[in-house]
Amino acid sequence: MRIGLFVLMAGRQAGGPETYEVELIRALAAIDRRNEYVVYCTTPAAIPAIGVQQHNVRYHVLGPRPRLLGIAAGLPLQLVRDGIDFFHSTFTPPPFFRTPLVFTMHCFSNFAHPEYYPRLVAFRLNSLMRIGLRRAASVLCVSESVRDSVHQTFGVPHERLAVSYNGVGSHFFRTPPDVAQRTVAERFGIDYPYLLYVGKLQARKNVIRLIRAFDVYRRETHSDARLLLAGRRTATAEGIDETIGELGLRDRVVEAGYFKPTDLPVLYSAARMMVFPSLWEGFGIPVVEAMACGTPVVTSNVTSLPEVAGGAALLVDPESIPSIAEAMIRLESSRELRDTLVARGLRRAEAFTWEKCARQTFDAYARLGAAC
Repeated sequence: MRIGLFVLMAGRQAGGPETYEVELIRALAAIDRRNEYVVYCTTPAAIPAIGVQQHNVRYHVLGPRPRLLGIAAGLPLQLVRDGIDFFHSTFTPPPFFRTPLVFTMHCFSNFAHPEYYPRLVAFRLNSLMRIGLRRAASVLCVSESVRDSVHQTFGVPHERLAVSYNGVGSHFFRTPPDVAQRTVAERFGIDYPYLLYVGKLQARKNVIRLIRAFDVYRRETHSDARLLLAGRRTATAEGIDETIGELGLRDRVVEAGYFKPTDLPVLYSAARMMVFPSLWEGFGIPVVEAMACGTPVVTSNVTSLPEVAGGAALLVDPESIPSIAEAMIRLESSRELRDTLVARGLRRAEAFTWEKCARQTFDAYARLGAAC
């Protein structure tokens, strides 16, 4: 088979969707050296980000510029020129195409809560995802939660829907906390204890309530820990500075910005806990990454997060500041609870691998290839 892979996020510091694209292609290349893969990307930076160089994988940077024109006009034509049997859109498909499609559905929040996104972004996402859901021969959903939302809302039949969980990279493993703390101090200048949040700073990630819950935790426990926000701001990150100023937390909440994926394991390992009270997640990769690093996790009791956590995290009502704060205080106060969650989390993280994701994805390819 000659398979096209249209990646939109690789090389753009785009969080979970970029991790998915990079790790999926690496895992596919490791398990399949027989079929040919053509990776269509929107930036040359995607090529070193993916980093796969082998005989059956080649890259094509789409043109012409601007990017939207390259996707809408350049990609469909190139798929035909390259003789692609079918292609896999790993985030959104182009608006027009004739080549058979596999489509990955990462999240449903843009349909359920378009207010979490800038208006034009929500319109573009929803329009393209509807095309993908309508036309794909196979829709790969990153959780049962996403699959069920797609089926119930759009009536996509179950035979076209498959669950293919995200994975956690093999470089995420437990480092002894004292070693990790020395490393983050030397490498990043983070020489203080901290509670960690990893992800974009945007409305659906619930950062404002997290900061307010941290203020309750700080006052109740008299902890010397800071709240470290590891992620870049987006257009829906309003109110962070105002909330920090109102609560007098300018020296206690640290906005550290984007960290490379290779830097995250030691960052998780050095944290007292990872707090991820998102309002809506299709999967929630930071949850399993933190677990793999032996870091106790607080996360939400909504959408896919209980499914992914699998009983190995403290679950909270993300719309309740007291609920988030109480879980943080419980973890701070109980060494037994911390140890229990660490042990459960290490076991739970083992269930999610990129090799498993790649094999489930390749099964969808094989079914479509047989039908083409």
